Amino acid sequence: MSVVCVLGATGSQGGSVCAALKRNPNWEVRAITRNPNSASAKRLVNEGVQVVSADADDEASLVKAFEGASAVFALTNYNCGPQRQPRSCRRRGEKTADNIAKAAAKTPTLKHYVMSSLPPADVVSGGKLKVPHFDYKHAAYQWIETNLPDLAAKTTMVWPGWYPTNMAHNPMMKLIPVPGSDAYMWAQPSRRDAVLPIAGDVQHNVEVVVEGILEAGPKSYGKIAVIITDYLKMSDAIEVWESVTGKRGVYVELSDDTVTKLWGVAGLEIASQLRWSEAYPRWEELFPDRVITFEELGVKDKVRNYREALESLKDFLV
Repeated sequence: MSVVCVLGATGSQGGSVCAALKRNPNWEVRAITRNPNSASAKRLVNEGVQVVSADADDEASLVKAFEGASAVFALTNYNCGPQRQPRSCRRRGEKTADNIAKAAAKTPTLKHYVMSSLPPADVVSGGKLKVPHFDYKHAAYQWIETNLPDLAAKTTMVWPGWYPTNMAHNPMMKLIPVPGSDAYMWAQPSRRDAVLPIAGDVQHNVEVVVEGILEAGPKSYGKIAVIITDYLKMSDAIEVWESVTGKRGVYVELSDDTVTKLWGVAGLEIASQLRWSEAYPRWEELFPDRVITFEELGVKDKVRNYREALESLKDFLV
């Protein structure tokens, strides 16, 4: 069996990749985590997954953790709390991504580098529309192209669209009950006719797509796997929510200033993402020559769409 190292193994994306690959007889999963004593890490051990301690801020620890690996699933988080500015968050995210890439490049057995990324909003819009948590991830890939060309040659990017789990667990994007009414309000900084690129059941879809990428091998080198199952107008997205919950939903557009006053830096991030999406909703069209499709990965019949995602989240939607 080939060893695949999975970063973020105790989180949503990394955890789902671990779950898929531990069932695949071609792969031995090595979960990389900062805290191997956490409850999530211990659960992985109990499930038969090898858990190794490494810190993404410490390149040497990553080099050791990657020893003998054939593949790496790389994931970084954009942790930008209310007291931090997007620029400093971006720098930290880029540094972490660079450390992971440098460690992977020093792994002589490595055949495939799969990185969770996002579209370059800044580049695509000619600098007019910036989305910090998108842009730093693509900047990390550009750094690999420039500084680690051998690694870039065996890299596949994964672009997951908007998460339906936001409607269940993210206070900024959850529908809220309207006092004195039986309706729920979805108040977002986007036009009601804007198209939302939706990842479907993101946890499930990431696992099947990453498994498909690793099984595809060289065919997926240099490619982008766009994880989007639905392109829906905001008004249509709320209609699906109504159908699943049996509740009445109303869409309200917020100004960027309003959402920033409500949620601070995090609100500004959401506003920047949705405004960029108004102008550039269809991710497959951004770099069409580099996209590898669900069909090419053999996963078209395995991915789950937006409605299926909401059905699985039904208990948390209202």
